[in-house]
Amino acid sequence: MRLSLISVGPPYRGGISDLSALIYEELSKDHQVQFINFKRQYPSILFPGKTEYKIGDRASDFPSKRIIDSINALTWIQAVKQIRDFDSEWAIFRYWNPFFAPLIGYIAGKLRKKSIKVAILIDNLVPHEESFLDSWMARRILSRADHVITMSKSVTKDVQTHRPGMNTSTLFHPLYEIYQSGHSKAEARAKLHLPDHPIVLYFGLIRPYKGLDIMIKALGAIKHEFDDYTALILGEAYEDSQKYVDLIKSEGISSYTIFRNEFISDSELPLYFSAADVLVLPYRTATQSGIVGIALQMDRPVIATKVGGLGEYIQEGETGYLVEPENPEAMGQAILSFFLQGDQDRMIENIKATKSQYSTQSFCSQLIQDLQNA
Repeated sequence: MRLSLISVGPPYRGGISDLSALIYEELSKDHQVQFINFKRQYPSILFPGKTEYKIGDRASDFPSKRIIDSINALTWIQAVKQIRDFDSEWAIFRYWNPFFAPLIGYIAGKLRKKSIKVAILIDNLVPHEESFLDSWMARRILSRADHVITMSKSVTKDVQTHRPGMNTSTLFHPLYEIYQSGHSKAEARAKLHLPDHPIVLYFGLIRPYKGLDIMIKALGAIKHEFDDYTALILGEAYEDSQKYVDLIKSEGISSYTIFRNEFISDSELPLYFSAADVLVLPYRTATQSGIVGIALQMDRPVIATKVGGLGEYIQEGETGYLVEPENPEAMGQAILSFFLQGDQDRMIENIKATKSQYSTQSFCSQLIQDLQNA
């Protein structure tokens, strides 16, 4: 099959870029695939972080065609021509933000007029704080698709709400197989100069809906029962980080907390996950989370809230715990139970026994089968 994958990819940083690269590499083993990448993803005024790009990691040698400028429609025309000239049978678009709806809608519409089928792989159909315009964009995008692929039942539900009867496949979020643990827990802690006692990890971009304040309050609620630990908070804040610094202080857990407000590089990430005992995701809302895909790849249990599709990847009591959202006390008790009951070794073995079902190979096999049947 001849396929064009249209997505952000390396040298851009982030989970969507990394997963798109993994999907491209797997599909390319059995199919003719080209990767249409961005040459400008966001105007600088719209990007809240420090940089969009990887630094010194898997970036320079990725074989993509960097064509698309999100705000230059002339490049959209160029992308259409590139996809047509490749004799693509299917164009597969990644969709994660309404900002990209106009360019995807334009390119997809032109391709369908030339009998090239369009599939849209949706991370988030609508933002976590949805507006009327977001819903309109979602319906417009779905109207341009011959087939839709989602990675959670939560997103499939959104698709069917915005376009009932849409031809949709619900797959799963693959693991991030680019990350491998080359160090034991003790070795990782020694390299990072971390103490040898329980380590709780928060990882990922810091935004209000991700609920970092809930985790901080959860740790504050159990500090008198559990005071021999380190909380690692790793991720770039896309908001004012001082409120979290102040909350850590007011909850009385400053001496237990390491807050690194920056994007963690590919080379450092495996060390931190190897050093940690458990990942905590205190999200207020979610669809699915690529961070879970990293944790399971690195054989780390997850304590998360029961929102969106998070529960589809965490087996309660077997590979982690699920708690009600907006409940610091419940999350604190789950963290406490994890360590007091000594669940880590058992959960790690359960993860190792089940994670093959979330491989990129399995994902791509199902994706191709669904496209052939669409």
